[in-house]
Amino acid sequence: MTLDPDLSRMLERGRAAGGPPLQDMPVEDARSAMRDMFLANGYPIRHSVDVRHLTVQECGGSFSIDIYRPSDMDGLLPAIIYFHGGGFVLGDAAAYDTHSRALAHLLGAQVIFVGYRLAPEHRFPAALEDARGAIDWLSDRFPDLRIDPNRMLLMGESAGGNLAVNAALYARAQGKISFCGLTLIYPVTDMRPFTGSGAMSGSLETYARGVNLDMSEMQWFCETYLNTPSEGSLPENALPTHPDLAGLPPTQIYTAECDPLRDMGMDFALHLTERGVRAKAECLPGMLHSFMCHGNISPRALRQFFRIVEDIATQID
Repeated sequence: MTLDPDLSRMLERGRAAGGPPLQDMPVEDARSAMRDMFLANGYPIRHSVDVRHLTVQECGGSFSIDIYRPSDMDGLLPAIIYFHGGGFVLGDAAAYDTHSRALAHLLGAQVIFVGYRLAPEHRFPAALEDARGAIDWLSDRFPDLRIDPNRMLLMGESAGGNLAVNAALYARAQGKISFCGLTLIYPVTDMRPFTGSGAMSGSLETYARGVNLDMSEMQWFCETYLNTPSEGSLPENALPTHPDLAGLPPTQIYTAECDPLRDMGMDFALHLTERGVRAKAECLPGMLHSFMCHGNISPRALRQFFRIVEDIATQID
């Protein structure tokens, strides 16, 4: 393991401070802890952009959408439809606020942040339904939102990577939106290893404990999100088994070297390539899970943030 020294010191400070892991906290406390950590450790500048908060009503319930748009740009802009991380249990627009502002400012694009419903209050398939609902909501609002429909990209981190793939599959099936790209960052592509029905990969064994995202934490996320362990084997949750992967937009996957999810992200790129999708995966050295939200701790993590932004910029130009 060659973990970035600044990230290693962050982990050491956390261990020295003590306190229970997220999975041993009440859910609201865990959500607050993650929110506070991301705001303190994340992108170091709070860019000034226009922000609109909306509530979307769907047949299954309601979810939120926050739209970040550069204040000084007129006309049609590209759009990033963004699904956040947090294991389907944690995460919200507040936790990712500086992150979303940075994407909008640096890319000159609108960021459509999807605040899907969280477990345990809303178990599977609520988040999946909201991802699909966001596509339906967006498909009829290009003129109102001043979005260039030819420059739209789906982006997902961690659990949001799962939802971004499912949103892309739904959009293609509906035929209403065509995305120019799909960006997945340390995505959850297969829940079977965490529900007792999938083999352990090398990275899951190597980084099962003590490197920001533990195996026990992933098991807790899946237990909290799914109604039964068997749902972890459904195609929507075990994406390599999905029969309709062909035809997905060009996909770029970024994994972190010191992340238990590293191998499943790399393997998923191979699955996509075998199905004719133009897909690439890159393992970023010295990084750990959620490095996108540790730019104020690690200059190397911040450089990787900028690197990913630059790659997205080439796709939406």
